[in-house]
Amino acid sequence: MAMEESSKQTRLRQKSRSWIMVFVAGLVVLGTSAPAAPIADSAAGSKQAAAKKASAAVLPSLPFDHILPYDELTGLLRAWASARPGLLQLESLGRTPEGRELWFATVTNTTTGPASEKPALIVDGNMHALEWTGGVAAMNFLRRLVRDYGTDARVTRLLDTRCVYVLPRLSPDGVEATLREGRVIRSVARGGAGGAPSAGLRMRDLDGDGRIVFMRFRDPNGPWKRHPREPRLLIARGPEDAGGDNWRVVPEGLIAGFDGGSISVLPALEGLDFGVHFPDDRGPGAAGARPAPDSALVPEVAAYVDALRKRPNIVTYITCHSFGGGLLMPPVNPDDPFPQADRLIYAAFAARAAELTGYHPTSYLDLRAGQMTDIHIPTEIGWLYSVHGIFAFITEFWNPLKAAGISLDGPMSLWLGGYHPVEDELKLLRWNDSDLGGAGFVAWHPFQHPQLGPVEIGGWDKVHYWYNAPFDRLEKEVAPHADWLVFLGLASPRLEIRSLGSEPVGEGIWKVRLVIDNTGWLPTNGSQRALDIRGVEGVVAELSLPPAARLVEGELRRSVGQLAGRNEQRSTATWWGYNPGTPDRAVVDWKVAAPAGTTLSVTASHVRAGTARATLQLK
Repeated sequence: MAMEESSKQTRLRQKSRSWIMVFVAGLVVLGTSAPAAPIADSAAGSKQAAAKKASAAVLPSLPFDHILPYDELTGLLRAWASARPGLLQLESLGRTPEGRELWFATVTNTTTGPASEKPALIVDGNMHALEWTGGVAAMNFLRRLVRDYGTDARVTRLLDTRCVYVLPRLSPDGVEATLREGRVIRSVARGGAGGAPSAGLRMRDLDGDGRIVFMRFRDPNGPWKRHPREPRLLIARGPEDAGGDNWRVVPEGLIAGFDGGSISVLPALEGLDFGVHFPDDRGPGAAGARPAPDSALVPEVAAYVDALRKRPNIVTYITCHSFGGGLLMPPVNPDDPFPQADRLIYAAFAARAAELTGYHPTSYLDLRAGQMTDIHIPTEIGWLYSVHGIFAFITEFWNPLKAAGISLDGPMSLWLGGYHPVEDELKLLRWNDSDLGGAGFVAWHPFQHPQLGPVEIGGWDKVHYWYNAPFDRLEKEVAPHADWLVFLGLASPRLEIRSLGSEPVGEGIWKVRLVIDNTGWLPTNGSQRALDIRGVEGVVAELSLPPAARLVEGELRRSVGQLAGRNEQRSTATWWGYNPGTPDRAVVDWKVAAPAGTTLSVTASHVRAGTARATLQLK
C-alpha cells in the first residue's frame, strides 16, 4: 500500500512533535531497564545455557541482492529452523490455491516455557505482493532473532521471556507472479476481483525487457511537452501553450477493442487486496460488514485470521508494507474508538519508531485527509485494535523522494498527485543518474506499436525503484525496523512471581503468601481498548495442593484484576507525572492445613502477560 500523508500537514507535524516529547521519560526507562529476577526452578539456568549453546550452529544468511522466489524462501526458513531447533518452530497455516505453503514461524526459547504462556508480538510481510521490501523486512527481523540470540542481550531477553510470531509472506502466489511477470499485483490476481471492463489498454511488457513502464507518442492535442533542458522529462502544457511538439503518455501495453482513436486505461491486473478481506471491525450486525474472510476466495486471509484468533497472547501486531517511509496506526475511521490511554501508548511507540527509522507516524484517519470519511474502511489494524484490543501498526518502508533529497512542503499524497515544482522531477532524474546509475529510469527508446504506430517506451521503473528500495539499499532500509520490533516486544507486560513464602499460624496450619509483579512496561491488559471491550480477564493466582493438604481459608483460584505497567511513570518532577504506590503488584494469601515438609505449587497467569510458576515446601 503506497504511503500517503494527511492534507493537514502542519497539524500532523505538530502532533508528531508532541508525541515525541510526551513519553521521553517513559521511553528512556523502557529502553534501558531490566526485568526483576524471577523465582525460577533450579534447572532454568542450565536450560538457558543449553539454548544459547545451540544457537552457535551455522545459520544461513539472508540475501539482499534479490527477492527470494518461493522455493528459495522455503529452503531458507527450513534451514533456519533446523539450525535453531530450540528457538524457531516452523509450520504451515495451509496451502494457497496454487499449492504453496503459508509458512508461519514461532520464535521463543522453549526451555523457558511454551510460546502460548508468553506475551507475544506478531509481524507479517507481503500482504501486498509487489511490496517486496515489506516481506524482506519480516524475514530480516526473523533472521535477527535467530542469529543474535545468545549474543545480543535485548534479543536474548526477548526470546527468553516473550514469544514472536512471524508470517513472512502472506501472499506467496502473488509474490511469485510479480517476480515472474514484473507487473503490479495488489495481493493476488485471482478470479473474483471482477468488475473491470474487458475493453481498454491492458498493461503488458511489450519490448521484452522484463519491466512494464510507459509509452509516449506524439499527438497535436497531447497535454505534455518536452522540458526545455531535459528531453527525458515531459511537463504539462499551460493555458497559453498552442501548437508545438506535443505528446500523450499511457502505460506500456496493448489496447483491447481499440477503435483507432480513443484510449481508456484499464486498472492493472491487481486482483484482490487481502487488506480489505479481514473481518469488519464494526461487527457482523453492521450494514455491509464482512464477518469473516471468504475461505474460497482468500484462503490465505482466512487461515491467518484463524491463527490470530487462536493466539490470545498477542499484544502487538505489525504488518510490513511499502512505500512511503511512514508508520500508520489507528484510528482508521472517524467513529473508531480510541481512548486517551491508548493514544499516549501509541505516541510512545511511534516516537521510538521515528527515532530509529526516521519514518513519519500518522493515523490512518489523518492519511485519508478528510476524503470520503462517510465510507467505513475495513482494515486489518482496525479489526485487531477495535475488536481485540491489540496494538496494531502498518509500516510503510522506503521513500524515493527522501532518497533524492526532495523536501515535501505538503503531504506526499499531494506530491504524487502532481502538486509539486518541476525542479523536484529534475532532482529525481539527477538522483537516478548519480545514485542509481540510470537504472531507475528506463531511457526512452523507439518501438513500433501494433495499434498506435511509432511510440517511445521508457520512464520510471515503479516496481524496482518506487514501490521498493533498490537492492543495494535494501538491508540498510529494513535494519532499523528490527530494532524497533525488539523494543515493541520488550514493552509487553510480563508476570513474575516476586516471592512465595509461608509461616505457621497454628498446629499444622500455615499462612501462604504469594506476591506477583508485572515487570513489563505495559499493563497486563495491554491496551485500554482491551478493557473497554472486556477482551481480557484479570491476573489469576492459583494454588495447587497435594492430597495431604487442604485449604482452610481463601480460594484456590483467585482473580486479582489487572496490574499496571511502567508506562504511566513519566516524571517525578511533579505529582502528575507518575502513579504512586505499587499498582504493578498483587498479594494473595491462603491458609492451608498440611504437615511440615509438604510441597505446594502456585501459578500466576494472564492471557497477555504470560504464566509464572513456583513451588514451596512448608517449613
